[in-house]
Amino acid sequence: MSRREAIKAVVLDMVEEVTGEPREVGGGDLLVDQLGLRSLHLARITAILEVELGLDPFSELVPITGIRTLDDLYRAYDLAAGDIAPSAAAPVSDAPEPAPTGRAAALRARELRTRARDEA
Repeated sequence: MSRREAIKAVVLDMVEEVTGEPREVGGGDLLVDQLGLRSLHLARITAILEVELGLDPFSELVPITGIRTLDDLYRAYDLAAGDIAPSAAAPVSDAPEPAPTGRAAALRARELRTRARDEA
């Protein structure tokens, strides 16, 4: 089984577990908005794939928050495997990144303040 087939199989299994029915998934389908997955499901997917593929693109290479679609997952694992250059690894989805809220917003604001202070 190829890496992409393994990734798609794990995503399909998770979608079926969440929705209760099998369905086909396209590369551009939004994992959260269209397929009903949540961040916990994405964490489970990446944990399973780390074991199956021996790759963890999210430890240093790709921010997990940039993963919106199956194509984004493919690209992240291609990058981790060395199949593509880091400059080509930008997420392919056109979905806007949601604005951070709560603790994430506070951490982001703190990061920006620190960066601005360091650059001054």
